[in-house]
Amino acid sequence: MDLMKSHRLFPAAVAAAILGALLIQAGCKPASSSGPTPLNVRFVTARPVAEAQSGTAGAAFLGLLRGDPETNLSFKVNGQIARIGPAAGGEDWKEGASVEAGAVLAQIDTANFVNAVAAARAGAEYARAAFARSSELFVAANLSKNEFEASRAQKDTAEANLAQAEQALRDTTLRAPYAGVILARYARSGEYGAAGRPVLRFGAFQQMKLEIGVPDTLLGRLSVGREYRVEISALPDSEFTGRVTEIGTAATEGTRLFRVVLALPNSDNRLKSGMTATVRLGDPIAKPDAGVLVPLSALVSPARPGSDPKAAAVFVIGADGIARERLVQTGDFVESSIVIISGLKAGEHVVTIGAGQLFDGAAVNAAPVSQ
Repeated sequence: MDLMKSHRLFPAAVAAAILGALLIQAGCKPASSSGPTPLNVRFVTARPVAEAQSGTAGAAFLGLLRGDPETNLSFKVNGQIARIGPAAGGEDWKEGASVEAGAVLAQIDTANFVNAVAAARAGAEYARAAFARSSELFVAANLSKNEFEASRAQKDTAEANLAQAEQALRDTTLRAPYAGVILARYARSGEYGAAGRPVLRFGAFQQMKLEIGVPDTLLGRLSVGREYRVEISALPDSEFTGRVTEIGTAATEGTRLFRVVLALPNSDNRLKSGMTATVRLGDPIAKPDAGVLVPLSALVSPARPGSDPKAAAVFVIGADGIARERLVQTGDFVESSIVIISGLKAGEHVVTIGAGQLFDGAAVNAAPVSQ
C-alpha cells in the first residue's frame, strides 16, 4: 500500500510496471480508468444585448418554406422500375416538371403481378364452382354442414386472394395524388424499387407553408387564423403575409419550443420550396439596455428537485468540460434570441444543441455551433 501511495515519485513507466506487477501477483485485473462517455453538444457564447443590431428588436423566427402539400412518394410493392418518367420508354422525370392530378409518375414491371392475378382468378373460379356444387348437395341433404362450411371458407379465401392480387397489380402504378411539380427523383428506370422507399418527391406550390418553433411564453399571443408579416430572404423587396394554420400542443422533446405552421398564398409561383423566411410574432419591443442574448434552443426546464417547473435554465460549460445547470431569468426577445436578465454573464459558453440530454455535472465534448 505504501508503495502504491508513493508511486508518483517514480517515472510514469516505472510506476505503471510496478502497479501492474502487484495486480497480477494478487490475481486481479487493472480496473478501467475511463469514466462515463462524454456527451456531444454544441454551444454559443453569450453576448451582450448591446451587440444586437439596431432596429431588429422583436420576436423573430426563422424557417424554411415548403409546398403545401409536399411529400415523398413510394411504391407499395417490390419490383423492377419499368418507368419513372412522363412516358414509357422515354426519359426519366426532370426536376421542375409539372404533372396533372392522376397522371402516371412511375411503373413497376407488371409481368409477375399479371400472372399472380391470373392464377388467383382461376383459383377463385374453381372455388366458386365447388361451392355451388356443395350448396346443391347440402340442400339435398347429401353433404354435411361442416363440409358445406369448409367449401364456403375455401371460396371466401380464394376470392380474398384474388382481390389482394388485383390490388397489388394496381399498386405497381404510382400516380400523382394532385396536380403538382416533381421536386426530386430518387430512382431511375431499371432499378429495383423497394416498397416504402421514396422514388419521387412531389409537391404543389399554389400555397406554401412555413414551420417555426415558438416558446411557451408566446403561445398566448397566437391564434389560428391570425396573420403576420413574413420576410423572404431571396425576395427582400417584396412583402408577404402568413396565416397561422396550426399551433402545437406539446413542446418538442428536449426544448421548450412548440410547432407553429403558417400558410402563405403563392398564386404567382414566386415562392420556392427551401427558401428561408422570417416571421415576427407580436408587436416590436424596445431593445433592452442590459442582459445577454442566447438562442431559444438553449432554454430547458430545470431538473433540480424542488425547482419551479415553469422556471428556465441553461447549461453552461466550464473550463473542465463539465456542463452545469444554471437557473436564469428571461426577458424579451431580440432578433431570434431571448434576453437573459440574470443568471448568465457575457462570454460564458451555453449549450444550444444537445441540452435536452444533459444533467448537472455531465461531461461533454463541446464545439461551437459553427462547427
